[in-house]
Amino acid sequence: MKLILFYLTDDRRHYTFSHFTKLLNKSIKKNDWTLLILTHSNDEQFYTEELKKTTINSKIVNVHPHDNYMQKVKFAVGFAEENNTPYLLKCDNDIFLTPQSLDYMIDNLSILDNKEYLTLGPTLSSGIPGIEYFMNQYLSETEQNILRNKFLKTNFFNRDGAEYTILNKHTIDSISWNSMDFFNSIKNLQHYYKGIHPIRMNYDAIDYLNTCILNNKEKFFNTLPSALILNDTSPYLCDSIFCIRTDVYKKIIYDNSLFVDSYDEVPLNKYAWKESMKHAFVENGFAIHILYNWYNNIHQYEHEFTEKLFS
Repeated sequence: MKLILFYLTDDRRHYTFSHFTKLLNKSIKKNDWTLLILTHSNDEQFYTEELKKTTINSKIVNVHPHDNYMQKVKFAVGFAEENNTPYLLKCDNDIFLTPQSLDYMIDNLSILDNKEYLTLGPTLSSGIPGIEYFMNQYLSETEQNILRNKFLKTNFFNRDGAEYTILNKHTIDSISWNSMDFFNSIKNLQHYYKGIHPIRMNYDAIDYLNTCILNNKEKFFNTLPSALILNDTSPYLCDSIFCIRTDVYKKIIYDNSLFVDSYDEVPLNKYAWKESMKHAFVENGFAIHILYNWYNNIHQYEHEFTEKLFS
């Protein structure tokens, strides 16, 4: 077994799971990975019944509901160690990943044995920096131009202790979107929360992106990965799906000096900065992240999007 795909559940998002597993059930490398379902609700029966519809190797584990996010992460690392599995794929419950993207990542997990790369992930629709790759690979030129113009209407405001208003020079105070200049400013932010981008703060932009996805959804389902993106220079990874070496992930999540909150995003990035490591992505290896949880009615929006995507 090469890979443990650990899935962090949310009982408010059962509407995504059957579609998630139907996609991954088409993987031609199912003997190389196991799906580890980590729940903190009394909903094991739901996952059991859904998984009966597939031929996916799986295990369902219930963890304590208190502070369960990092409990789930630590359990997944321990599970991978116990089963001598060298790589993990972390995946949240609001992700849709194509089977061809998963299989391509499995074929290229050895890139993580290179000390230059910390993670390997798909091209995630609204991930950071994934959005910049996704729109170039998925959207038409006209759609790209419309989306970039929407980026320019983003009015950044300070939040979570971070001063983001300086980024407005790249949006409302600019006449064109330049992602390289934007990411250079992100690199210089004097705060550890650098997971910011117009796609995260501008509802009109992410809603338009999702509309473009739905208008050409066959491209999501049918596109084949074509290469690895190994030259990424963005300073921060804000993705809810990525592959990582089990031993390296363990080193990160048990290093308390890296933590600023109860999540692993900042520690992952601080470790990458400290070790001068980069992140690799799969060109045309698509995954969808529907919406950030900063918006109201998120579950209604996600449910409606999911129904349209798979109808």
